Amino acid sequence: MTFKEILRKLNNRYIYATLAFLVVILFIDQFNLFEQIRLKKSLKDQKQQIEYYEKELSESKQYLNALQKDTATMEKVAREQYLMKRDNEVIYLIDTQE
Repeated sequence: MTFKEILRKLNNRYIYATLAFLVVILFIDQFNLFEQIRLKKSLKDQKQQIEYYEKELSESKQYLNALQKDTATMEKVAREQYLMKRDNEVIYLIDTQE
């Protein structure tokens, strides 16, 4: 087959229609190739966020369970966050901010 024979076979309206269709689908359409790549990246990022928040949720549930059942944890939180004290104690606060 020579080059002219190949060109003659490619000089067909069906070939032109197919090429035009591919160009529209790959580059011009609303859901073109670049949009699909962007959407896959976004989906991957969102799946990572879901994993992160599920991990945080399980840690928070464990902490809540410890707060509800463990008196030592309750006392630690009450002393550190709410500055509670026992009747015979004195609390000294030291400000370390510059």
